[in-house]
Amino acid sequence: MLQLFVFVSLTLFFLMVLIKRKKPGKKIRTGFVQNGQQFEAYLCEIFRRAGYRVRPTKLSHDFGADLLIESSGKLVVLQAKYCNKPIDTGAVEEAVVAGTIYGTGFVGIVTNNEIPERVKEFARQFEGKTFVRKIYLIDGPALERLRRKERIV
Repeated sequence: MLQLFVFVSLTLFFLMVLIKRKKPGKKIRTGFVQNGQQFEAYLCEIFRRAGYRVRPTKLSHDFGADLLIESSGKLVVLQAKYCNKPIDTGAVEEAVVAGTIYGTGFVGIVTNNEIPERVKEFARQFEGKTFVRKIYLIDGPALERLRRKERIV
């Protein structure tokens, strides 16, 4: 009886460990990137390779902007989000504030993770009801296209 109890206990323990190890979201592979600062440098490089003019902002007091991109004569302010979970609507709000500070109606969020549908809907509402002309939501599949030097902004 004791052996059965130990077996069942160990089985449940290992199942719980496996469940906890499963991380939410679909992160993209970014190679050497291990933190937000490296993610910003990585983004600068792949945007440049794809033909964009890119300027990183300073690391602090940047008002939520991480990259300034010139595309087709317009300034796009991008916020980089390197995180272990999907972004939330706060990222959209921060990007909009950054766009206001930098004087542009073109803003975006770039993440190594997925962008939930509720965040996409929130961004669409901002576009329709504010000065913001376009909010670019760039996740794993879009970054893969950018790596292949396709235009995404």
